[in-house]
Amino acid sequence: MPKDDATTPARPQRPNQSMTSTSRDISFSYDAFTSNPVVSVARERAVGMAQSAREWLSPTMPDWRAPLSQLESLTTVMFNPLAAHPVYRSESMAKAMQLMHQQQLQQQRSSGSSSSSSASSSSSSISTKKQIAWPSSAVLLQAEIPESSAPLSLFQGFSAAYPSFTNGPAKKQRHKRKKQSGTPKSSAQKAATKASRSMAQLIAEREKRARESDRLEMQKASTTNEVLQLNLQIEELINKRKLLEAKWAKLESKDRHLRASIEEINDAMAAIEDEGRDDGSVRSRRGRSIKEEEESEEEMESGTCFKTFEGHDERILSLDFNHPQGIMVSSSMDGTVRVWDLHRSRCLGTLEGHTSLVRCLQLDNTRLITGSDDGTIKHWDLSAVAAPSPSSVSSFSVYSSEPSSPTLSAYTTTQDDIIPLPSECYLGAFEGHSAEVTALYADEDTAVSGSNDKTMKQWDLETRQCVLTLDVMWASKSAEGTNSWSSFDRWSLDSLQQSLFEPASDFVGALQFWNFALASGTLDGKIRMWDLRTGQTHRTLPGHNGPVTSLQFDEVHLVSGSTDKTIRIWDLRTGSVFDTLSYSGPVTSLQFDSGKIVSAGSTPSIDVYNRTSFQHNSLTGHTGAVNSVRFRKNVLASGGKDKVVKLWTL
Repeated sequence: MPKDDATTPARPQRPNQSMTSTSRDISFSYDAFTSNPVVSVARERAVGMAQSAREWLSPTMPDWRAPLSQLESLTTVMFNPLAAHPVYRSESMAKAMQLMHQQQLQQQRSSGSSSSSSASSSSSSISTKKQIAWPSSAVLLQAEIPESSAPLSLFQGFSAAYPSFTNGPAKKQRHKRKKQSGTPKSSAQKAATKASRSMAQLIAEREKRARESDRLEMQKASTTNEVLQLNLQIEELINKRKLLEAKWAKLESKDRHLRASIEEINDAMAAIEDEGRDDGSVRSRRGRSIKEEEESEEEMESGTCFKTFEGHDERILSLDFNHPQGIMVSSSMDGTVRVWDLHRSRCLGTLEGHTSLVRCLQLDNTRLITGSDDGTIKHWDLSAVAAPSPSSVSSFSVYSSEPSSPTLSAYTTTQDDIIPLPSECYLGAFEGHSAEVTALYADEDTAVSGSNDKTMKQWDLETRQCVLTLDVMWASKSAEGTNSWSSFDRWSLDSLQQSLFEPASDFVGALQFWNFALASGTLDGKIRMWDLRTGQTHRTLPGHNGPVTSLQFDEVHLVSGSTDKTIRIWDLRTGSVFDTLSYSGPVTSLQFDSGKIVSAGSTPSIDVYNRTSFQHNSLTGHTGAVNSVRFRKNVLASGGKDKVVKLWTL
C-alpha cells in the first residue's frame, strides 16, 4: 500500500485474544478430510477467510454485545461445503474480500507500525492465496461431508447474516435512510436531468404533433372528396335546370296560345250577345279559324316566316302590333301610316293627319300614339276601324303570286286600294316640340317623348297637356361640365346616316320609363337615368362609342343598342356592363324578354340571342337592311329597306 495512506484514520481493532478464541470456535473438526490434501488446503483457506471476514463484519460500536455464535453461523453458511452454491467463488464473495481488505488497511494505519506489519503480512497471505487455484465444485461434492458441531443451525445463521430477507420493513427504512443521507445533486446534474426531461418532452410533443398532422391530412382528403361530390351534384343540377328551362319555355308558349284563344272566345261570346245569332255564327267561325291558324303556327318550326305584307313604296321606318291575330301599324319613308289586319292578312287603310314622316309609334290594344318630323304627337283609337265586308275582300287583297303553302303568303295592296280610315280614329294631338319627334313611350295615363330640340316632355294622355320638360343639354352640362357635350359636334352626318333611316339626326335615339324612372339614350352614346318627380338625372351609364338607337329595361337589366355595332347589357343594381354582344354593323332596333334578345341592324338578317344557352340564331328572308323589329308572345314582326313587313315564329 502507498505510504501516504497511513495517515487515514481507521476504527480501532479488537484484541487479538478475541480473534484467536473466535477462530477456535468457528473451526470444524473435519477428521474425514485430513487424509485428503485438497480438502485440507480448502479448510485452511476457509478458516483464514472466516477470520478476516469476522474482523471486518464485527461492529465497531463499544456497546455491541452480539454473541459470537452469530458470526460462527455466518462463516458456516459461507464456507460450508454443503452450501447450495459455491459462495466462495461468487461475485458477492469477491466484493466482500475487497471490503475486508480495505478495512484491514484502515485498521493498520490507525494502529501504527506494528499493525502495519501485520496488515502487510495479511495482504501478502491473501495475495498468496489468490494465486492458489480454487478447488472445483465437483471435487468438493465428491468429498465426504463431516458432522457439524456448530451451536446454530444453517437457517439461523442465514437469518442472522441476511436480516433483510426476513425483515422487509427494515430494508425499506434502510433505503429511506440512504435516500436521506445521500448527497445533494450538483447544479450540473440538475441541468442535465432537466435537459434530458425537456428533450423527452420535446420528442413527445413532436410525436403528438405528427399524429395530429396525419389526422388533419385525412380530414383534408375527406373534405376534398366531399367537394368533388358537390361539384358533380352542381353540374347535374345545372343540366336539370337547362332542361327545366326549356320545358318551361314550351309551357309558357302554350299558355300564351291558350290565353289568346280564351280572349278570342270571349270576344265571340260578347259578339253573339250583342249582334244576335246570325252575326254570332260568323264570329264563331272567325274564332274557329283564328284557333286553327294559331294551331298551325304552333306546328311551325321556330324562325319560320309565315306571312309577308307588301304595300309601302319606301323603306319601313317603324312598326308595332297588338296581337298575333290582331292589328299591325307600320310607317314608311313614303309618308304613309298603314293599318293591317293580321288575321285576314290585308291592309285596312291609312292614317292621315301628320304632315311629315312618322319615325316612332306605339300600339297598345286599340290605342295608337305616333310621333312625326312635324314636331307633333297624335293620339288614335283604332277600335273605330270597321272590318271590311266579304264583298270587298277581293278589292283589298290580291296575291302577288300563288302561295306555295297555306302559311307562307305574300299580300300586296295597290295605291288604288288604299282608303283613309274614318276620322273617328283621331283623338287629338300633343304639341310642344320644336323639332322632329324621334322617340316616345306611353303607359295607361302618361307618355314621354324625345325630340331633336334636345328636350324630353312628359304628357298627360287624358288632357293632352305637357306636365314636365326635361332639358337634356342643360342637365348634362350641370352634371358633367360645360365640355361634356362637345362630343356631339364630332359626330359626322355620315355616321348618323349609316345607322338611321334618313338625313335627320336623332338627338334622343330611344327612351323608356316605368313609374318615375326614365332611361334615355342620346347622340353622345350615353344612357341617363332620370327621376320624373324632380326632373333630374341621378345616374349616367357611359360605354357606347356611338349614338344610342334603341334601349329597353326591366327590373334588373337594361339593354341598349348603338351604331358602334354592339349591344350592351347593363346591371341596374351596380351600374356596370353585365355583357356585351358584338355585331358586324350598327344596331338599329332591339327588344328583349327574360329568354331572348331580338335585334336588327344594317344586314338583312335578324339576330335572336338566347340568354339561357348564349347562342345566336339568324332569321333570313329580307332582301335589305332591317330597320325595325317587334315581337309579342311567339310572333315577330320586322320591316326594312325592302319595303315589306314579315311575320316570323319564335
